[in-house]
Amino acid sequence: MDQRLDFRFSIPRAPAGPLVALSNEEAERLLLKKLDDSKADPTQALWELAQFYKLSKQHEKALERLRQLLARLPDPEQKAQCVLTMGQAMEQVGDYPAAVRYYREALGLEPTHTFTWYFINNNLGFCLNTLGQFAEGENYCRKAREVDPTRPNAHKNLGIALAGQGNYQEAARCFIAATQANAADARAFRLLQDLLKQHPELEFEFQDAADCCQKAVEVAASKAQELKPTVYGGWRKQLILLWAWLRKPFRW
Repeated sequence: MDQRLDFRFSIPRAPAGPLVALSNEEAERLLLKKLDDSKADPTQALWELAQFYKLSKQHEKALERLRQLLARLPDPEQKAQCVLTMGQAMEQVGDYPAAVRYYREALGLEPTHTFTWYFINNNLGFCLNTLGQFAEGENYCRKAREVDPTRPNAHKNLGIALAGQGNYQEAARCFIAATQANAADARAFRLLQDLLKQHPELEFEFQDAADCCQKAVEVAASKAQELKPTVYGGWRKQLILLWAWLRKPFRW
């Protein structure tokens, strides 16, 4: 290996304040109330509700709200973010052909924001890989990596595309680069482990790097466990919600 094995990791910060466990029904009820209270400008409330439906894999409801949102958005940049989210909703339920269609539509809107452009290309590459279209998937993964090489996903997905075409050495390098970009995301390291098991001829070149990746992943996992927030449920949750209600007005 000729690359320096310096590792970074990124652990999402917990939101400020106490966290409470809400059922899907409770969360939906709160978000629908927020939407009802925001009739003058429901854009943000629609976005939050669509994100909730996407994360809870209620893709039909997510698409319904996203279509409502799309009709309200004024510029191509915001529309591209919305269509990207439509693709993510389909990807989450395993409808990769539909996700590809949405991602191509988002590409056609030509957004300029780095985040949006990165994830459209990255997610399109991932879906094409999943459909076995590795050569085309490689192109989009490379574009995503060019847009933002500090994120791990494009490195990982490029590795999958290369492995799918039999380019195992370059795939291993991509999995290592993805782990270097964010050791808190262990998916690329696991792909590297699988690749070395399937192709033991690569061990001489990559085993030392794989050992370094493993140590970095373990350190990041330990740190993430230390920073794991406390989420309240049961009677403690009810006390927190009562306290918030007594301090009205408040925002969810």
